[in-house]
Amino acid sequence: MPTRLLILGLLVLAVAVAVLLVRRWNARRSRALATSGTPMWDALGERPDGRRTVVAFSTPSCAACRTAQAPAIAVAAERLGPATVRVIRVDASRQPAVAHAFGVLTVPSTVVLEPAGRVVAVNQGFAPSGRLIEQLQRA
Repeated sequence: MPTRLLILGLLVLAVAVAVLLVRRWNARRSRALATSGTPMWDALGERPDGRRTVVAFSTPSCAACRTAQAPAIAVAAERLGPATVRVIRVDASRQPAVAHAFGVLTVPSTVVLEPAGRVVAVNQGFAPSGRLIEQLQRA
């Protein structure tokens, strides 16, 4: 019995350390992304236009992108007003260089940019409308 508890404790510790390392790595990637604005915009083929921007990454086969993420983005854009929020949709399967430039690891993913084009937040995976609204308001 004590051996099982020891093994279980070591397993829990290993998972906790792995989670902390992944969070640290992701935070470092987000900081690096925040300082490299021009290469992202070059890959995207767009320029900042003075509005807060959501870059939404999806693929044709991503059900969560259509059923959850797209409606959440629409709610956030509608609540803050289309005159102040710009949404750029990127098909990550057709534009892998853009996904790579933004550090996208999975779809759906969203990147929130301030009016000058710098990164405010990166959401790997689904981001609810409340979180997007908060991130856009910070931009």
